[in-house]
Amino acid sequence: MPDVFETFAHRVDEVEASGPPIEASRVAKGAGLSLGLMVLAALGFVLGFWTGSQNEPDLAYNHLVWEGIIKIGFAVLCGLLAAAVVLALAALAIGVPWVQRQRGRRR
Repeated sequence: MPDVFETFAHRVDEVEASGPPIEASRVAKGAGLSLGLMVLAALGFVLGFWTGSQNEPDLAYNHLVWEGIIKIGFAVLCGLLAAAVVLALAALAIGVPWVQRQRGRRR
């Protein structure tokens, strides 16, 4: 059986010179942006879950267990929807200025 590390050693040991090295400031900026988006999504989920728990779907329940499942499911669904809306708005807020900057560089 061939040794995997010996077979692919040239891929690990070689340094790729295909482009300039990534700047640490860009990595930090991207990490901060990702962390900010995660916090925004978490806040959106919590607020959506709270809103969903305050409002009840208008259904007739057969059993107490089904009532709990439906109420929790509705609140979770509202939370996921709110988190998705927050992420979409944040992506627009970040993406539109970036596209405008890219278009400005090409002119």
